[in-house]
Amino acid sequence: MASHGPTGGDAAQCAHCRSNPQWWPLLAAPAAAGPLQLPSRQRRAGPGRCPCRLAGPTPAPAPGRSPPLIPWAYTEALARADHLLDRGELYPARLALQQAAPHQPPHDPLAAAALGWRRARIARRLGDWGALQDELRDLSHTLNDPRLPAPERLQLQARIAILAAWHWYGSLGQPAAALARLEEVPPNALAFDPTLRCDHGNLRGIALRELALAQSDPALAAASLAALGDALRSASLAGLPDALQICAANLAHGIGQLSHAGLLDSAASVQEALRWLLLSDVICTRWQLGRSSLLNTIFLLRLCGLGGLRFAVLRRLAEDAGQPLQADSYAALAAQRWDACRGRQSQIPADQRCAFLLLWARHAAAECDSFSAADLIRQARLQARKLRDPQARQRYLDEADALSPQPQRA
Repeated sequence: MASHGPTGGDAAQCAHCRSNPQWWPLLAAPAAAGPLQLPSRQRRAGPGRCPCRLAGPTPAPAPGRSPPLIPWAYTEALARADHLLDRGELYPARLALQQAAPHQPPHDPLAAAALGWRRARIARRLGDWGALQDELRDLSHTLNDPRLPAPERLQLQARIAILAAWHWYGSLGQPAAALARLEEVPPNALAFDPTLRCDHGNLRGIALRELALAQSDPALAAASLAALGDALRSASLAGLPDALQICAANLAHGIGQLSHAGLLDSAASVQEALRWLLLSDVICTRWQLGRSSLLNTIFLLRLCGLGGLRFAVLRRLAEDAGQPLQADSYAALAAQRWDACRGRQSQIPADQRCAFLLLWARHAAAECDSFSAADLIRQARLQARKLRDPQARQRYLDEADALSPQPQRA
């Protein structure tokens, strides 16, 4: 007797059936399954019909409720803050985020996290550790919001852990605790986010560098450079210019300090460190990044001072890197970089200004310009008194005293 239902072969030919678990036994062995017995309403539809066709048209899914369009004012202020952050203009970036806050979409934990994470980054770069703690507390509340999607929750968890590790390192001066906090970052978050990998590897390398210097441990020194190199690789392959210039500068600083401490083999030298640092400078120039930052110049002056490098050697290395220097001495280079920040010097964190002025004074004194050195030391003392951190304030004041010429006794 002929079957009045479709065979397994009919079902196997239909994409609709392949997506419906009801027909999977047929698809697994269509020949063995034989005729398919359907309800009487479907049998009357005739032989050779596909099961899903016989079941009638599938109702269209109800349209989901799409999220409302993100406010223009919020989007514009956020984009402006990101641009200012890339240029190193931290206080204007903070102001742009304040202007975005009133336009934040209501009941949107992702929008709240976007603002909070940027505010926390600014607080960290300014060394405003109290503000960073406040932002981390708010971000932790956002992390517990049940409306936050799982992938974004994982990413936010990683960002909170990295920023908390920065607090342990930068504010409390505990690199070991910072490393322990970094271990809490979910590996899955790092696997799919190159920016997080850069941030994680960068801080991990810095913390390991401090431990290596404190313990005179070559193994920790090698681990530090490996972490910094991994962060630089992630930034380079992902095409992240701002992260790349930061990683290159920190790698250069690490090589210089660890090499000077005798913790690296002869392959790592001050000149190798300078090549990475000059690469960071070139990237900043091309992309107009970090225009209100003196960190690269601080690293440069410190590296050349540690290595006792003549300025002519630095000038040759800079020309090879495509970043020719227009100055004729270290003090002249420092003056040039300081003038380039004129009008934005108030945007530079006070600890950067202190470190820069004291290094400038050291090189001026080495070049027998005692008058300029004394004036720079005086300016550094003024900047040091503005620091909130009492330990950092005293450290810079002590360094200024050590650089000051001792009064001669009659």
